[in-house]
Amino acid sequence: MQNSTTVDHNAIRSAQLLTIATLAVSAIAQRWEPVAALAMVFLVTALSFQAGPFILMYRWLFLPLGLVQPDPRVDHLQPHRFGQAVGAVSAAAAAALLYLGYATAGWILVAVLILLTAVSFGGWCIGCFIYFQLYRLGLRGFFSRVPTDTRRIAGTRPGRDLPHD
Repeated sequence: MQNSTTVDHNAIRSAQLLTIATLAVSAIAQRWEPVAALAMVFLVTALSFQAGPFILMYRWLFLPLGLVQPDPRVDHLQPHRFGQAVGAVSAAAAAALLYLGYATAGWILVAVLILLTAVSFGGWCIGCFIYFQLYRLGLRGFFSRVPTDTRRIAGTRPGRDLPHD
C-alpha cells in the first residue's frame, strides 16, 4: 500500500480524523492523558509509518469494514513522517502543559492542533510545508524528497494525476 513513491492518502486522512476525535474527547473530558497518548501515536508513526496505531486501525478495521477505500497517490512518506514528528512534539508539549497545571496554555495548544489537523485534512499540511521549507534551506538527509511539480504549493496533497518525485 505504501512505498517510496506511493502513499495511501485515505490512511492519512483517517488518522487525521482519529487525531481530531482524540483531541476533542480530551478537551471535553478535560483530561491530559489522551493528548499524551496521541503524542506517542505520532511518535510511533513518525518512526515507522506502517506501525502507526491509527494507520493499523485504518488497515485492519476501516478497510475491511468498507468504511473507506484506498486512495494511493504518487508521493513520498518522508514529509508525512516529519509531520508526525512535529505532531509528537506539539502534543507532548500540550500534554506537559496540562499535566503541570498550565491549563489555558495547554488547551490553546490543543485547539491549535485540532485546527491544523483539520486544515491538513482539507489538503494542506503544516508539517509537510515545514519539511519542504527546510529542504529549500539546504537540509538534506531525512529531508531528501521535494516535490518537482511547481504547480503545487509546498505542503499540499498531491493530485491523483500529478507525480511528485
